[in-house]
Amino acid sequence: MEENLEKSLLEFIYKFVQDCFATNPVIILGSGHSAAYGIPGVQMLGEHLIDTVTPLIDKENETAWQKFREVLKQKHLEAALHEVQLGPQVTKLLIQTTWEFIYAADKKAFSEIVKSLSEVFPLARLYAHLFQSTHLRLSVITTNYDHIAEYAADLAGYAWTAGFDYGYIGQRCVKQPVTIYKNQTPFRMVDLWKVHGSIKWYRGSDGIVYNFPSLDILPEGFTPAIVTPGINKYKETHEEPFRSIVAGADLALDLSNSFFCIGYGFNDDHIQPKLLEKCRRYNKNIVVLAKKLTDAAKKVLLDGGCKNFLAFEEMDGGTRMFNCEHCSGVELKGIKLWALGDLLDRVL
Repeated sequence: MEENLEKSLLEFIYKFVQDCFATNPVIILGSGHSAAYGIPGVQMLGEHLIDTVTPLIDKENETAWQKFREVLKQKHLEAALHEVQLGPQVTKLLIQTTWEFIYAADKKAFSEIVKSLSEVFPLARLYAHLFQSTHLRLSVITTNYDHIAEYAADLAGYAWTAGFDYGYIGQRCVKQPVTIYKNQTPFRMVDLWKVHGSIKWYRGSDGIVYNFPSLDILPEGFTPAIVTPGINKYKETHEEPFRSIVAGADLALDLSNSFFCIGYGFNDDHIQPKLLEKCRRYNKNIVVLAKKLTDAAKKVLLDGGCKNFLAFEEMDGGTRMFNCEHCSGVELKGIKLWALGDLLDRVL
């Protein structure tokens, strides 16, 4: 009897995911996805900032920084930066230290990917599957600064755009590039909406942001164009290119019939409102994969009025699955559906 119930549940799960894929979902990537490739998550970043920035704090900022350290022991990084107002000098240190930390991790991840080009890259495999259709473009929204999404597109053989022209000195595109043609055949394009910026974006003293893909050091006179957690992120995202990027991400969410989230913690105000509206008001399908679902994710999905969702997280020896009929979760032993590669093995 239990075997039949589990078989029936698995059939429902696989069909739900397949139906989601069939509607060309917007892919939403959070830090949990990049963590699998060694990119530091929020907790690790917070610890690194404390270790690295503390020795650089002067007496003028010492009191505020100490308060920030105490708050960070109780709350996650974004909440601590919201609660404690740090001065411009300290904020600049946080941005540069964050950039250096993520940049080094991304560089190492790229080196490892190059060493194993023959291995299957799950996100590249997902791109390839979604492009086995008439769709010419795929939207990916990410809060990550790294380039894992770009590497996946390269591995799968698709063009990608993140809002800047190609070249060693990439200037911002006012409009997304039109479809590229290769041998008179439309070349599939991955539209990347990096709502918090990228480690290769730099803002000059004139306020203009460029993409310098070949630089290994922070160029003189430029600052990293990344949006760090905290109060300042709302100010920064009202400036270009973030203003246009958030608008583009909103449009992608508006036009989509389903959403596929990988390692996204549901903590970002730039993505959240539109995503929740689509899932609650219009009952769009959403699939969520996570090593561990955050409290925010559970609140949004389980208490937020979402009807058509599946969420997976790791449990010892398998997966715990949540939907509106299993709000406390149901155990799927011996099945690793929370990891993208394993899920694709079962549904494709």
